[in-house]
Amino acid sequence: MRDSKTITQSRGRNIPIEDLQSFVGDFPALLWRIEIAKSRIEFLNDYPLAPLGEDARLFLKNKNFRKQLLLPEDAHLLDAFMDAVKEGRTMATVFRVHAPSGGVMWLKLTGAVNTSDPRYYYGYCLDISDTVEVIQGIQQSDNKARLRIDNVPTPVMLVDFKTRRLKQANAAARDQFGLPRSMGGKRPEFASLYPSSVTKAVDRILDDLPFEHSWSGRLEFKNVQGDTFMADSTLRYVGWKQRALVRISIIPVEQKQQHRAEPSAISQCGPGDMDCLSKELLKDAPDLSTMLDRLMDHPLIQENCDAIMLSDIHIRKNKVIVYGAGEVLEGMTTGEEFSYKGTVAEDIVRFGLDHLVVDDTMDSIKPIDWALFIPRGIRSYFAKPFYERKVLRTVVILCSTEPNRFTGLGSEAFESILGTLNSATRTWRRNTRTRSSSS
Repeated sequence: MRDSKTITQSRGRNIPIEDLQSFVGDFPALLWRIEIAKSRIEFLNDYPLAPLGEDARLFLKNKNFRKQLLLPEDAHLLDAFMDAVKEGRTMATVFRVHAPSGGVMWLKLTGAVNTSDPRYYYGYCLDISDTVEVIQGIQQSDNKARLRIDNVPTPVMLVDFKTRRLKQANAAARDQFGLPRSMGGKRPEFASLYPSSVTKAVDRILDDLPFEHSWSGRLEFKNVQGDTFMADSTLRYVGWKQRALVRISIIPVEQKQQHRAEPSAISQCGPGDMDCLSKELLKDAPDLSTMLDRLMDHPLIQENCDAIMLSDIHIRKNKVIVYGAGEVLEGMTTGEEFSYKGTVAEDIVRFGLDHLVVDDTMDSIKPIDWALFIPRGIRSYFAKPFYERKVLRTVVILCSTEPNRFTGLGSEAFESILGTLNSATRTWRRNTRTRSSSS
């Protein structure tokens, strides 16, 4: 027979009745139980559920009163919950009601049958408006980041999904398409920026975006003078302030062929001898910056990357010294210091990774991505660690302004280049220590 003063849990702990009564009374939601066969509801505490107050009880009791408060588009959600009560199924739902004082409240209903007495269905009604505001704030911040295009060095445009008109274009996009700096009045149609021969394909891509969220591939565009060009393109569907936008980023194909002068080292090596080429490019380089500048001439780097970084890791001193090369890193301070915490290097050590691929920095929560990569338009990267005496000392990062550029690559990718660079880096460290000790 059950003790009237305590309740024994399945794990053997005794909970005093007074404690349970206090918990029910203090619980920050309106607790209730329904006797299923009789469709009778009892309220187990007096939580006010402001600003509904006493109306909260009437809301759960009276279907006609519910219809007055419920947003019509959410009515089916509450109907489904009430059906679950009748059938004794565990259920949870979220819906919105008009608050008597104005505005909208978000409420959550959760309930389940009492397994020790299946006649009763227990549950609670909880105000989750604050939680929804937090979630919406996070989503809005994420969308703001996705819409931030001014500092991106490659062409990016925002198009109104409904009207299909251009809403914004960064400097690189204006230069590429010959658009005016100020687009006052009626905005140009997105269709004016590609030839009619691809209209059906572009329409199909745009129509699918609300369901697929993003699309990547090669498209044909044209500038205002009518000159056409091909570009590797990424289109993303983004919700923003009650409207839908499409973020379009492109990399014109011909830009990938620019600034690719054949390095003199190529003449020293046989065709396809990447190991030889890497060594020739790095031979006699006096410092890390020069090494990285020279590697930008390597065919594999030119084909896949817009920049290359090298992090000199000092875990005990909690610092990472970063060097870089590539047009997107122009203006970057040589040997810039960052805290080790929150870096790519820390993630590599913490999770024991032999390489790290970030498909899209805009989806990242790492502080270093927002401090170093995103402001320079770097959207994806491949990072490879190198150790000395089992301690991480170097991370080489290959960067691209395109998202998903390194997706699917394993740790062996770029081995002929990065292994040679690591050897040259170790030599540079030894020479630096030797010079320091002799001075």
